[in-house]
Amino acid sequence: MPDKAKDAKTGREEGWLRTIGSKIWYFFNSLKLTLFVLISLAVLSIFGTVVEQNAPVEQYLTQYGEKWTSWIMYTRLNDMYHAWWFLAFLAALALNIIVCTFERFPPKWKSLLVHIPEKFDPAIIDRFSHRETVSLNAGSDAVRDRLLKVLKKKKYGVSESGTKGDYYFYAWKGRVGRLGSDFTHISLLLILAGAIVGSYAGYKDFFAVNVGGTVSVPQAEFKLRLDKFWIEYYDSGQVKQYKSTLTVLEDGKDVLEKQIWVNEPLDYKGIKFYQSSYGQSWNRIQEAQIAVKHKGKEALGETITVKWGETAKVPGTRYSVKLAGYTGDFAYDEATNQVFSKSAEAVNPAIRVEVFDGDKEIATPWLFVKYPGIFPAIPNADEDLVFTGYVPVMYSGISVNKDPGTNIVWLGTSVMGFGFILAFFVYHRRLWVHVRETGKSTEVKIGGTINKNTLVLEKELKDITESLTSD
Repeated sequence: MPDKAKDAKTGREEGWLRTIGSKIWYFFNSLKLTLFVLISLAVLSIFGTVVEQNAPVEQYLTQYGEKWTSWIMYTRLNDMYHAWWFLAFLAALALNIIVCTFERFPPKWKSLLVHIPEKFDPAIIDRFSHRETVSLNAGSDAVRDRLLKVLKKKKYGVSESGTKGDYYFYAWKGRVGRLGSDFTHISLLLILAGAIVGSYAGYKDFFAVNVGGTVSVPQAEFKLRLDKFWIEYYDSGQVKQYKSTLTVLEDGKDVLEKQIWVNEPLDYKGIKFYQSSYGQSWNRIQEAQIAVKHKGKEALGETITVKWGETAKVPGTRYSVKLAGYTGDFAYDEATNQVFSKSAEAVNPAIRVEVFDGDKEIATPWLFVKYPGIFPAIPNADEDLVFTGYVPVMYSGISVNKDPGTNIVWLGTSVMGFGFILAFFVYHRRLWVHVRETGKSTEVKIGGTINKNTLVLEKELKDITESLTSD
């Protein structure tokens, strides 16, 4: 009795587990789940587009306020594609695809196996919706040979049984077309895998580099140098294209040089560099024009050109001046006593110069294009310096993208294309043919099935019977 009770209890537990397992299996084998996950991912992708990803918290505070920023950070909408709930949706979709594939593949595969008929009942042909019957004034052996020739010409696989005067044929073509949906499922799994690999093992970045400048590439053991930047214009004056010449430096040596422009990136060791923007550097210029202004005179005196980092003699005076700094949109922080640029645009350009009396530095003033003479450049002197113009240093905005999942996604896309071809253009056709002698003639009955596009089968049956009667 104890053993029977134990066996009964074990049986109930196994039955309960099977029931739970079946419910889980059929939950993931649901079309409703597929639609729900796909619609949810589409809606979430809208949020991921509207809310800028991986931006500084200050940007969210400025744009959305403290309350909504708190909600965005809590739900991880600022980094949505790495959030656990987004990955849960992807996992649900992957499981849904896998379960649906396993559920439908075995019977589909069984239907693809060729069974050599053993004198099937000819009455089966009469039950097909698509069938043809023709009588030929020839012996059964001649008709058999003619039929095999026609079927082979139309690329059918054929199995045969029966004896002289009573032949049975089973023919098939396009079996692989039934696997189109399975290849599509595999492609979706590959695309999902590629997206996840790219999301976690890859990165996106951006840097603005001045002409002649060098930057270190994130997560790489090489550097990038901007040798040249230029803009091409249409005759109307509109920008046609902007281009950069980049050089890859590895171990201190130039290893690759390439000219890039929009949609023509540099690709090196799996990292791509795209031309994405350009502009004037906010913290450096090539040279500045500085004029001398004498006390009591309105007109400016001689203008000198001072190159970046160099020192020039101020004509008619004992002073010299060095160009030591620049900011595109001047701002001053009283708390830290720091000068900075409020934006990357040349809204309020200013230069910092070092003024020397002989070899002695006597002042380091800021000079403004918009506000000449607001601060005296040379203390206790009859001369002053006026900032009149400058030649900017252009920067090139380079987007960096490393995505090791790209090749997986491309593989998935290729598999999907192959699956679509199989699903929409390859038809699985199966034919049953009975050839028998009826006295002076031979009767051929042919019928079959097709998994889609019945018009194709109707035309094929007529072509076969016409070929039999015309030969």
